[in-house]
Amino acid sequence: MTSHPVTGHHRSRRDILWGASAAVAGGLLAGGPRRLLAASATHKVKLGTAEITIVSDGVFSMPRSLVLPDKPEADVVELFKAHGAPMEIVAETNVTVIRNGPVLALIDTGAGPDFMPTLGKFGDRLEEIGIKADDVTHVVFTHAHADHFWGVIDPLGDGSRWPKAKHVMARDERDFWLAPGIEDKVPAFQKSMATGIQRRLKELGDFISVAQSGEEVAPGLAMVATPGHTPGHVSVAVRSGNEELVVLGDALTHAAVSFGAPDWRWGSDIDPDQAVRTRKALLDDLANRKAAVVGYHLPWPGLGRVERQGNAYRYAAS
Repeated sequence: MTSHPVTGHHRSRRDILWGASAAVAGGLLAGGPRRLLAASATHKVKLGTAEITIVSDGVFSMPRSLVLPDKPEADVVELFKAHGAPMEIVAETNVTVIRNGPVLALIDTGAGPDFMPTLGKFGDRLEEIGIKADDVTHVVFTHAHADHFWGVIDPLGDGSRWPKAKHVMARDERDFWLAPGIEDKVPAFQKSMATGIQRRLKELGDFISVAQSGEEVAPGLAMVATPGHTPGHVSVAVRSGNEELVVLGDALTHAAVSFGAPDWRWGSDIDPDQAVRTRKALLDDLANRKAAVVGYHLPWPGLGRVERQGNAYRYAAS
């Protein structure tokens, strides 16, 4: 697998909109004075006859007090050291692009310009590597959290940034965020994000189609139910020939916690107990099948496999 730096000297749409809202939303904190080393490259790999490209939307940090609110410091330090993870929780945003014959699919769309200033690079980077808006045939969402969904909105126009693509989300996910009083159904720090999600879904309206778990949403792409992080969260199984890759979304989010301590509660999960059950079942299945994975927030570029380690698991980067 090789990585290719993204270069470009034109003034991007992101540059034009930089003066717009850069508010930190959802209780997630940008890195402040710390230097966050956002991935500045795309990364390509073949899967059968398909080409998989990972494109970074940027990087952000999360306070451990938010995502691991119930864990003693000593336990966290021990786990992180055992997995070689830095104590600062820095989340990549690894967006997966699949080109397979006539299909050019995006799995999630990044955050767009309105979530936090260190994110929102995905759309411009697609243009910089020669993928035009009208080239995209499918946009598939793992879930509707801001860093996965808000980038779909065209910041210089109305509706989607990819107007010719079929946009697909799990029915349970769409219906959850469109429900009245959504701000009362999420953790307190996600209230403002929830209203923003609902507003964007309403703006897209019927442009978003819905599918069920297990349904093939494009040739070689099928939704896999992985609920808990959000009620309708899905992963996406990508198949080409005899090869398979699972795009995890946020079903597994951290290389130490999600793999080494899957029963620990993660603070941004809407249904923590269900998320624990999902993680354990998913890890067992992926380890058994030795399937390749892409993790949206795993260390750049998020490509690897699940391996058993004692009574838990480890993330083996490719």
